[in-house]
Amino acid sequence: MRTLIALLGFVSALFLHPLLTALCIFFLAFRYASWEAILLGCMTDLIWQPSSISFPYFTLAAILIVWVLGPLRSQFLR
Repeated sequence: MRTLIALLGFVSALFLHPLLTALCIFFLAFRYASWEAILLGCMTDLIWQPSSISFPYFTLAAILIVWVLGPLRSQFLR
């Protein structure tokens, strides 16, 4: 399941809407301790940002989501 969500996130970062990638980041971070979520954020920022000077929204959001959902994941999904 983890591989399927990550693959969907990478495909959506390349070809589909970036909000689908954001959902994949959330689901990966909620269920697994995932480094893929941060890579998805970086990839989405690099592909969908209009210039190289813009703010990396998806990368910072992915780091925040992984950091915030870590204790919740360990508490509820034992």
